[in-house]
Amino acid sequence: RIIQTTLNLSHVLMTMARNLALLAVVAVGQVAAQQCKQSTNVEIGQGSIHSLKVTDADACCAACFGFGYNCAAFTFESNSGSANNCYLKDNANGNTAKPGATSGTTGSNPVPPSAKNRTVATRACRNTLWPWCNVSMSLDDRVDALIAQIQDDEIAPLLTAREGGGGSPGPSGAIERLGLPEYDWGVNCIHGVQTTCGVDESNTTRCPTSFPNPVSLGASWNASMYHEMGSIIGLELRALWLDGETEASSWSGKPHAGLDCWSPNININRDPRWGRNQEVPSEDPYLNGVFGTQYTVGLQEGEDPRFTQVIVTLKHWDAYSLEDSDGFTRHNFNAVVDNATLADTYFPAFKATVVEGKALGVMCSYNAINSVPTCASPMLNKVLREEWGFDGYVTGDSGAVSDIYSQHHYVSTAEEATAKAIHDGGCDIDSGPVYHNALLSSVQQGLMSRADMLQALHRTLKLRFRLGLFDPIEDQPYWSVPLSVVGSDAHQATNMLSTLESMVLLKNDGDVLPISPSAKVALIGPHSNATKALVGNYLGQLCAGGTSDFSCVEGVADALAAELPGLTVTPGCTIKDNITGGLDAAVAAAKAADIVVLAIGIDGSIEGESHDRTDTALPSPQQALAAAIAATGKPTVVVLINGGMVNLEAIKASHNAILSTGYPGYFGAKAIAMTLLGKNDHLGGKLPYTIYPDSYINSVKMSDMSMRPSSSSPGRSYKWYTGTPVYPFGYGIGLTTFKMTNTSSFCGGSNAMTVSQRDGTMVFEITVTNTGTRTGDEVVFGFFTPPQSQVSKQLFGFQRVHLAAGASTTVVLNTTAASFAVAADNGDLVLSPGTYRVTLTNGHEEEVQCGVTFTGESQVVAPFPG
Repeated sequence: RIIQTTLNLSHVLMTMARNLALLAVVAVGQVAAQQCKQSTNVEIGQGSIHSLKVTDADACCAACFGFGYNCAAFTFESNSGSANNCYLKDNANGNTAKPGATSGTTGSNPVPPSAKNRTVATRACRNTLWPWCNVSMSLDDRVDALIAQIQDDEIAPLLTAREGGGGSPGPSGAIERLGLPEYDWGVNCIHGVQTTCGVDESNTTRCPTSFPNPVSLGASWNASMYHEMGSIIGLELRALWLDGETEASSWSGKPHAGLDCWSPNININRDPRWGRNQEVPSEDPYLNGVFGTQYTVGLQEGEDPRFTQVIVTLKHWDAYSLEDSDGFTRHNFNAVVDNATLADTYFPAFKATVVEGKALGVMCSYNAINSVPTCASPMLNKVLREEWGFDGYVTGDSGAVSDIYSQHHYVSTAEEATAKAIHDGGCDIDSGPVYHNALLSSVQQGLMSRADMLQALHRTLKLRFRLGLFDPIEDQPYWSVPLSVVGSDAHQATNMLSTLESMVLLKNDGDVLPISPSAKVALIGPHSNATKALVGNYLGQLCAGGTSDFSCVEGVADALAAELPGLTVTPGCTIKDNITGGLDAAVAAAKAADIVVLAIGIDGSIEGESHDRTDTALPSPQQALAAAIAATGKPTVVVLINGGMVNLEAIKASHNAILSTGYPGYFGAKAIAMTLLGKNDHLGGKLPYTIYPDSYINSVKMSDMSMRPSSSSPGRSYKWYTGTPVYPFGYGIGLTTFKMTNTSSFCGGSNAMTVSQRDGTMVFEITVTNTGTRTGDEVVFGFFTPPQSQVSKQLFGFQRVHLAAGASTTVVLNTTAASFAVAADNGDLVLSPGTYRVTLTNGHEEEVQCGVTFTGESQVVAPFPG
């Protein structure tokens, strides 16, 4: 009784302290209300990340300013009563007339105090007398013992991302009376840890290693590099967490970083207009599955096999690849997808990463699939947990649970949305205010059971146990990772190698590359001294001066100037606009040079999260610049910096060489310079997407989620596209040459199998020889083409090799007969009899073909999980 009374008193005191803290936040917001820019009878922004009752528009603005996310806009709606509706939003998209509404925008949130040394309080079980601290008990029993002591009104903060994080204005997610420390769900790690930098014992600033963006990593086709990157990210996050670093983005509320990465993004590069193509590896489900699996294994499985190093969170489940097109936004879009397309396009990368990579986290997306919001869809439980054996947690994307009722209107209230998400979808974490405000009332209204709520709590707390946060730390290496590993020389060397491997040479007519160091070179174009554009999006702090400081990122001009004493630089235009006299200056510089390097492309002002492109053309000032340079007749190398595809028909026809770099990251400028000068011994990247003709986007709607060709579409991706691409998927050349020779007995005649041998292994061997005079890399792809199918070809394996001039190696691609199964109309994956053409190729010129014949009756390899 004494213990229980003490616990209850402690809970009362904690609740009082929490309420005082929230009052302080409101006070800060009220002081800031004068910063709001308000407009009447209008609604600004789409969706909402939080709703509350307030007295007037100034109070709504104050709530926006003081909210834990970066509240970009608000809408206040006056009712007849004293309490009125206030909606906070993460965007300011759109400006719609709405009588009686007052909307506005506000400045960014105040920066919270430093979280240094916060990790002293991140260890649970400092009092080892608690039963859940007894390591001799099973893990599930320990979790249940803890849950038995948690009161119902303490649960919602534990199931809330970021708002429940340690540095946010919202609840801390900690229960001090039980020794349960704060924990933040929601650190992004798309191509590096997205946190602030730390300062080590030698007073050296340690910033997270920032790799090339995933579209560039996809171009490297290096599975072992994906694993190594995941491992580096996991280790660095452990060190940064121990140092007390916060999330870097202002919209996160900057809580003390947790030990889960909301990464990788393994959605499909479905349409070149999608704003987030830079975040995904490719248009191919198999490559995305390899990327996801290797990243996951590297991230989760570290030095200590007893515990998880860092929890992965795959995003975005599923069929998510539209931001704001065709009159829809990502918050209200209903992706209409048939079973066959789910089975062969949208499921495979997730399945591979869950089944083979043992991923412990998945994020459900904003959109609906076939009229059911993904976070409320029984498909989450059915497919992930029942069919694939998923044993982790599911979180909604930020605001996605709110969208269930506020945007999709699938249900009418927050309580109903909570029940649908937790009971139907198995969505354990809400990144937003819905669970925090409606969890208990949803249970009280009988919309879901208390057992549903506790199941979500069990899943999420169990992962915190698996991280080793409730076990003795004395022998855990994860509790002693030094900050010196962050951005270490070894990690940066791996980063540099990944960047060199990501360069894709598309054209080199007349051998204008490599450039002679003695040549007089004119560097022209809006990306001529790009820095911030090179590193793309989803960034942690890169330089010592803060998250907006990019001064430590080398620019393209600086990297080339270090190698070319005669370099001249002129931009010619900006990314989207002309510069007075800029075109004339660029032409004059080109005429005075021996060779031109034309650095063009796009950046985050054109493509990005929440905004798709309406076309794939270069901005008109850049088109005019490229044409004017071509008209000079000077040899020109075009360097493309972009995430999504850009039109290349005119560039291909009028310029000598093209180097595609994606968003190549921190070492992008150096890698570009080394490639142009012939110093990149790892050149050999290949396109991870198809470069379509300029007119392609006129023949297919962005909101059409189908992949197969039809009367209204030429098809999507290399698997289905019926036209002739400007450059095909997998294309890329080098500065040396390679020869491929078949050495596979399987491909030489012993190639007949019965369908019943679907689990049998097929081994394809090929010898690759560097027949040129330079060291370089090559990628070998394995494709199959099924009989009597619309599929033109489908990837089943790949391997990258590094060879000195004259050297050879044998590439072995192993696969099973079942991997040749094709989706039937009902979504079943079916292996059918017939002869399948197998193509082993380097993506251009070199290829070896053979046939594999299956006999017997068709067999369902994997029924559609429905």
